[in-house]
Amino acid sequence: MTGQVLRNNFDLNDKYTLLDGKIVLSGIQALVRLLLDQHRFDLIAGLNTATLVSGYRGSPVGVLDINLIKNRRILDEHNVKFIPGVNEDLGATLIYGSQMANMVSKLRYDGVLGMWYGKAPGVDRSGDIFRHANYLGVGQNGGVLTVAGDDPSCKSSTLPSQSEPALFDAMMPIFYPGNVQEILDLGLYAYGMSRFTGLWSGFKIVTDIADGFGSAFVHPNRISITIPDFTYDGKPWAHIQNAKLVGHHSLPTEKEIHLGRIQAAKHFASVNKINKIVVRSENDTIGIITSGKTYYDVMEAFDSLGWTHDCLNKYGIRILKLGLTYPLEPSIIQEFSKGLDEITVIEEKRSFIEMLLKEEMYNYPNKPIILGKSDENNNPLFLVMVS
Repeated sequence: MTGQVLRNNFDLNDKYTLLDGKIVLSGIQALVRLLLDQHRFDLIAGLNTATLVSGYRGSPVGVLDINLIKNRRILDEHNVKFIPGVNEDLGATLIYGSQMANMVSKLRYDGVLGMWYGKAPGVDRSGDIFRHANYLGVGQNGGVLTVAGDDPSCKSSTLPSQSEPALFDAMMPIFYPGNVQEILDLGLYAYGMSRFTGLWSGFKIVTDIADGFGSAFVHPNRISITIPDFTYDGKPWAHIQNAKLVGHHSLPTEKEIHLGRIQAAKHFASVNKINKIVVRSENDTIGIITSGKTYYDVMEAFDSLGWTHDCLNKYGIRILKLGLTYPLEPSIIQEFSKGLDEITVIEEKRSFIEMLLKEEMYNYPNKPIILGKSDENNNPLFLVMVS
C-alpha cells in the first residue's frame, strides 16, 4: 500500500530522508521535515524554491533552532536557510523581507518561502510586523508559516498561553495540527493557502505535540492541493502585493484582505477538505466541534468510556474536527449543523471557535443551541481544557 512500505533496514535519518514509508519523529523534528517536504513538493510541481527560517527560541519551540542547526547539511541541500533572530520582532522582519525578494531583485529561485517561529508571548509582541507583513502579501511562489508555540497547560511557561486571538487580530488563517502526521499534512496545506491567498498562515503548536513523538506516513504524492475557482471584483482571484503601506495606498489592500484574501482562504479550506466530520449518522441531535490536540483528548475520553463510533452514532452524537480554526468555513458548518438540537464547542482556554461559530450561525433560520464555556443557562461548563 502506498505510504506503508515495509523495510528491514532502519536509519535515524529516515525521519528526514525517507520519501515513502513510515517514520518516527518528534513534533519539533516534524517542523524541520516540513521544510524539506515543501521543497520536494515544489520540485514535483516544477518549481525550484528556497526557504528562509527565523524566529526566537522559547517553550514549546525552544529547541527548533538546535534541530535546524544540527541538520544544516540536509537543509542546505533543499535551499533552506536558517538565521536566528535577536528577538521575535527582528526574526519576523527577516521573513517579511523574504516576501519582497521578487520585488527588488532578480531571483535565483522560482520563489522564496518563509517560516517564523516563537513562543506565545513572542506572537503577542510581534503583532505590529505581522499586520504589516499580512498587508504586504506573500511573494510569487512564496508563502509563510507563523509557528506559534502555545503552552496551554503552563508546563514550562510563566503563563498558560493561547495564540489564536493574536493571530486572528493579524488576520492570519490558523491551522492547528494535533499530532506529527498533521504537522506534515496540514503544513503543506498551510503553505498552499498562504501562497494562494497572500496571507501568512498561523500554525499553532502546543507543548504536548512539540515535545512528544509519533509516527507518520510519508509519500511524495500524499498531499494533493486543489486550487479553488474563486473570483474577486469580477476577475479570477490573484492577490496583489502592496509595498506602499502608507495613507490611501493601504485602503484597497484592507478591502482585499476582508473581501478577497479571507474569502479565498474559506474556499481553499472547503475544496481541500481541511475540516472533516469524523463521526455522523442520520439521526444525530448533538454536535461536538473541536480541533488539534483537543480533538484527540475528546476521542480518548470517549474511548475510556468504551464509547466507539457505533456507540456515538447510537446516542446521536456528531463530531466535527477542525484543521483550520480561522476563518471558519461556512459550508462545513452548514452541513454539520443540519438537524442538530445543540452544539458543544470544546477548546483550550478562551472561547475562540465558539465566538466564531456564534457569529457564523447567528442568522441561521433553525439554529441549534451553542454551548462551550457556559451552558444554556450561562453556568460554567468547559472553563478549562488542559492539553
